[in-house]
Amino acid sequence: VAMPAEQMGNYRAEILRLREKYAGRIHILLGLEHDWLSPAAPDGLDYAIESVHYVQKDGQLWSVDWTREKQEDAIRELYGGDPYALCRDYFRTVCASIEGTSADILGHIELVMKFNEARDLFEDADPRYLGPALECAEFAAHSGRLIEVNTGAIAKGYRTQPYPGAAMLRRIAECSGRIIFTSDCHNSDYLNCAFGEVTQLARACGFKSAWEYRRSEAVEYKL
Repeated sequence: VAMPAEQMGNYRAEILRLREKYAGRIHILLGLEHDWLSPAAPDGLDYAIESVHYVQKDGQLWSVDWTREKQEDAIRELYGGDPYALCRDYFRTVCASIEGTSADILGHIELVMKFNEARDLFEDADPRYLGPALECAEFAAHSGRLIEVNTGAIAKGYRTQPYPGAAMLRRIAECSGRIIFTSDCHNSDYLNCAFGEVTQLARACGFKSAWEYRRSEAVEYKL
C-alpha cells in the first residue's frame, strides 16, 4: 500500500526534524521502501529500497508476505497447485523491478521463502525453483545496486536464515554483486538482529566485503 501524499509530507518533516535534533550524535537518513506495484516513489530521498511484495496473476494480486495461508491459497487457486509456477512469477516480477527501478537498494529478493522455512510448501533446491532464483540473483548482481541481506523474518520469528539464502548469495558473490545487511525489523529492539550470523554466512558464500550507509553515502567495509 502506497503512503498517501499527506502522510509522506509528515514523514519527511519528522525525519528532518529528528535529523536536526540529533545532529552531532547520530546521522538520520531520509529513506523509503517502495513497492514495485505502487505509484512512483517521491524524489529528494537519501536512499530508496525497491521491493516486491505483490505479484499479479490473472488480474489478481497475491501477497508474498501476508500470511502462510494466503500463500497456500495462491498456490491452489491461482496456480493450480503448482508452487514452482508461483515462484517463477515472483522472480520474474523481481527482475522486472530491478530493470525498472532507480532505487539504491534491492529489498529482500527471496521474500517468497518467508513462510517456507520447513521447505514444505516447495523445495528451494528443486531445479524448478533454483533456476529462476539464480537467474534473479545474477540479474540483481549485474545491476550494480546494493542487494539487501534481510533478517526481518528472523526478527519476527518466521525463519532462522535471512533472504536471500545461501544459494542466491553464492551466485551474487560469483557475479561480484554488492550486499548490505538490514534487519527490516519494525522494532528497535531488533535493529541489528542476527547480523553476526549473516556476516558469517556471507563470508562462507564468498563475500569479502559488504556496504553500509555513512551519512548519505554507501561505503564498502571488510567482513
